[in-house]
Order: sequence, then C-alpha cells, then structure tokens
Amino acid sequence: MKYYIILSAALAISAVNASAQTKRSTKILDRQVAVENIKATRADDQFFVGMDLRLDSLRMPANRRIVLTPVIESGENSVALQPIVINGKRQKVIYDRRDAKQYPGAYDVTRKNGKEQTFAYQTQTEFADWMRSADVVIKEDLCGCGKIDDQEQETVKKMRQPKVAFIQPVAVEQKTYEMSGRAFIDFPVDRTELHPNYRNNPRELAKIVDTINVIKKDANMTITKIEIHGYASPEAPYAHNEYLATNRAATLKNYVRQLVHLDDRLFTVNATPEDWEGLCKYVKESNLDNRSAILKIAEDNSIEPDRREWLIKSQYPEEYRTMLASWYPALRHSDYVITCNVRPFSVEEAKELIKTKPQLLSQNEMYMVAQTYEPGSKEFNEVFAIAALMYPNDETANLNAACADINEDRFAEALRKLDKAGDSAEAYNARGICYWHIGNDEKAIECFRIASEKGCEIAKQNYDDLQ
Repeated sequence: MKYYIILSAALAISAVNASAQTKRSTKILDRQVAVENIKATRADDQFFVGMDLRLDSLRMPANRRIVLTPVIESGENSVALQPIVINGKRQKVIYDRRDAKQYPGAYDVTRKNGKEQTFAYQTQTEFADWMRSADVVIKEDLCGCGKIDDQEQETVKKMRQPKVAFIQPVAVEQKTYEMSGRAFIDFPVDRTELHPNYRNNPRELAKIVDTINVIKKDANMTITKIEIHGYASPEAPYAHNEYLATNRAATLKNYVRQLVHLDDRLFTVNATPEDWEGLCKYVKESNLDNRSAILKIAEDNSIEPDRREWLIKSQYPEEYRTMLASWYPALRHSDYVITCNVRPFSVEEAKELIKTKPQLLSQNEMYMVAQTYEPGSKEFNEVFAIAALMYPNDETANLNAACADINEDRFAEALRKLDKAGDSAEAYNARGICYWHIGNDEKAIECFRIASEKGCEIAKQNYDDLQ
C-alpha cells in the first residue's frame, strides 16, 4: 500500500501564478498523522522546507517502516530532499544494523506508541529558477520498493505566491515641465544697473539665457512662463533691501528678455528683500561659535528684520563678521524657473525618450512603454524605476516601482518606496507581499485583509491563499 502527499510551496518570488485554496494542516495515514506548520520559502540562493509531523495517533507495528520523501516538483523538474524514515521498535534495530545506508542523509524517527510525539523536519537545497512555481511533495513508501515516481498522491496544502497589482496612472490633459536654477549676479554696491561683463556675470547670465534657448530649440516644448525671483542679504535696512531685490530682479528680467527674444508677458518678477531662510541654513550647517543663540534670533519672525540683524551684529560681533564675509554674498542671488508645455508622445516615441529625456514623459506614457515588455522582465521593471526617479513623491509612481522591486526580490527597497505609496488597496497588497516574503505572515495577512476590504481582487485572492 502506498500513499503520496503534496505540500504546495509559497516561494519567495513575484511573478504572477495561478492560485488555489490552501490549508494550514492536514492528516495522513488514515488520519493518524498530522502534518502541520508547513513552510516552503526561498532565501537568496537556497530553498528551505520545514514542517511538523505529529505522530500522537499513529499505531506503528514493531516490524513496520514508513519512508517519507519530500520532493520539490514543477512540471518535469524535481529535486528529492532528505527522506524521513519512521520505524517501529524492531525495525529500528534492523535499520541501525543494516538499512541506514539505503537512506543517506535521512531523518530517522522511532515511533513510541501511545505517547505524544512530534517530529520537526527542516532541510534546504539550492534554489533553481524553475522552483518559482513549484510544489513541495511528500511521497510515502510503505512497501519498501523505493520507486518514488510510481506512488499515488493527495494534495494537502496548495499555496501560490502572492501577486502584485500595478496601477495605471491617470493620463494628464496637458503635460508641463519646469527647469530651475540659481544665478549669482554681481551688481554695483547699492545699485540696480546690470553690467554683463562685471566679475562673474558672463558665466552667471549664461546659465539663464542658455537654459531658455535650449528649451526654445526643442520642438517638443513650448515655454509658457519664466519667473525671476531676486533675493538680497540682511545687512542694510529692510526697506533698502526691498528696493534692491525688486529692481535688480526687474533689471535682470529685461536684460534676459532682450537676449532670448520672448514676449514680455511670459515673464514674472518676484523679490525677497532679505534671505533669512538661506542665512539660517548656513548657520545650522556651520561650526560657528554661539550658533544656537544666533539661530534662535535669526529664526524668530516675531522680531522685525532690522532688529534681528542688529541683535546678531551687536551681541556676536566676531561671528557677524564671519557671516558678513562668508555667507552674505551668497544670499544675494537670482532664482529662475522656466515652465513649458510638453506635447504628447506615441508609445514608440516614448520608448526612445525614456532612454534620453524621461523628464518629458508623463507617468501614463511611461506605463504604456512598460506594457510593450514582458511583465517582470528587466526592461519592464526599469521603466517603473525611472518613473519613480522622475516623480519621487508621487504615490502611484512609488507603488509601481515597489511592485517592480518585488519582481526582482528587493523587498526592503520595495517597503521603502511603499512608505510614499499612500493607502490604496494596491499599496496594502504590495506591503502584504513584502511582509510575506520576509517571513512576517501576521502582518502580511493583515495587509491583504485591508487591501481586500478596499476592493482589490488580487489581494483577496492572496488573502484566501494564505488562510
């Protein structure tokens, strides 16, 4: 008489597979032996199998022997693991004297009838790619013939790996793109006229002009707005600094407009009379004496700006001289932002642009590029990684990139991205997969439950499979 038990494995992978109902335990040998706590997981290049065999109800004749051989199977591929040999008392003697060599590396157990007895089985083997959708099979030999392939079978646990759920981003009606920068234009002291060849002005002016001209020459983009924002440092009276920052920004705008030959209506000018935010940043990052006290004054917006500057100058004169010489010049800067509309692209155009100018693509365009590749392939996953780089704070971009990480078994990296993926059903489903793969079944099941309640059918299937 022969029996054969299949324990389906949950492997640490992310490709999409068929799913089936699972049980946490089962009984074999006319319900005399319980197989419990079945585990089958991958870690790096190893595949681990573990289970508990509870023999409490097994009546084992003294001359009887049962051989259980766990096997990993997928299609025509299979790997036999260390067998489990259960002996009656007399068979144990024969086994030790003569038969042990027939079962190299076997776990042997002597049944003690009438007593509670549980045997914990754990083993591992080298992982192969075909194991990504494998079953773990226990084959039972009661006749001693040893022909594993001829034995009958009964499925007792079947659990497929959880599946990810990508989200298609919403197509935007009009794509926009911004390029920004900072220029340090030198103006004569207390003056607002611009001298293009003064000090470093040729280099700094070129930053703005060249950026605008590059966009103008790109047929894929149309400039819709250019903002120039002028900043001054705090060392003079606030009213004077306000005058300088506003009029220097206007002078710079007029100079740039004449060089790039664009409509004046595209330009806007703003000014910050004193860049206290920039000053506080310098102080925080410095080793300045009395740094905390100076920072406390500089950050106190309840104190009017001129008094703040006077308090620092009068109470900490040495430090103030350092600030004036080292940091104040950099607080006098001109920031610029160029906004443009970007035309839509076909899938074929987007496939080329994602390699050279991914910043011009919308998330939906990138998603459509991904659909041209085999799901889970290197190219498929790379598209979503690029999308997350281009849209680092977008929930959908981070979710899809996390799903791509899961496809490549990068579960820790996926969880980091999922911190910025929001609370959608798909995000909870992805978190569940990560927790499941790293061995936290409790958190995995909870995430699948939440995702299922939020309406994700894939998560419901994953949840059912783990129950």
